[in-house]
Order: sequence, then structure tokens, then C-alpha cells
Amino acid sequence: MKKIDGLPVGNAHMPIRLEVTKQDITKGARKNANSCAIAVAAVRQIKGVTAAKVHLGVIYLCQNGRWRRWHTSSAASTEIIVFDRGGRFVPGQYDLLPVPPQSLLKRTRRGPRPGPKRRRRRKPHYVEDVRDSAHRNDPDN
Repeated sequence: MKKIDGLPVGNAHMPIRLEVTKQDITKGARKNANSCAIAVAAVRQIKGVTAAKVHLGVIYLCQNGRWRRWHTSSAASTEIIVFDRGGRFVPGQYDLLPVPPQSLLKRTRRGPRPGPKRRRRRKPHYVEDVRDSAHRNDPDN
């Protein structure tokens, strides 16, 4: 089981809607997953949350001694990118989405398929000049 700071990580099953205010944005720090505007809003609004780690693709909240994982909505990801690059974070409502069931399934690796060769995979695009991904902050990797 994955752990953060020695505490277990579970998947969230219900969505959460956060109201990010001007005060949250003022207190928030750019390029810091632990204290950005969304993290400040989550600690302020959600009962039992003591810490938050907000990344472009995933959000972790420490609630009642256990970390829970949500997916970052596309609107929140866009605001994170703009905020980290020095732009203005727009106050408003942002959703934390439960982890989709498809991503929880274990994938089995199969051997090469018979037939024509597959095309080369494109090099992935990484968003530059923003906070580190959740995988880079993970001590297990």
C-alpha cells in the first residue's frame, strides 16, 4: 500500500467542491504543492483535513490520520498552471474528483502482438515551469 509521511493512502469515493477565495490565493504559494491556494482552501473548508498536497493530476488530503487521493479537475489543473507561472488564480469553485475505477484495475502486461509492427510512441509533453509532479515527490520512486 502506498504511504505518504508514513500514513496509508486510500482512494476517495465522493467528489468534493471547494470554494477558493481571495484570502486563500493570497496565502497560497506558487510552485508549492503543500501550500498553494487549493491546498489552503481544502485545509480551511474540509473538516478533519490537516494537510494537503495539490499536483496537476492528483490531490492528496490528510484527513483523520489517513491520506486520501482525488483526481484534479481540468479547471483546477489549468488554474494551477497559470498560478505557478506567475499569473492570477481566479477565485471560484473547483472540484476534486474521485479516482476513476478504471485506473484502480491492475493491468497485465502482454507479450508482443502478432502482425504489423506498432508505430513508435510519441514523446510525452511535460508542462514546464510548474510544481513537481506527484511522482517526483514520492519517496518510493
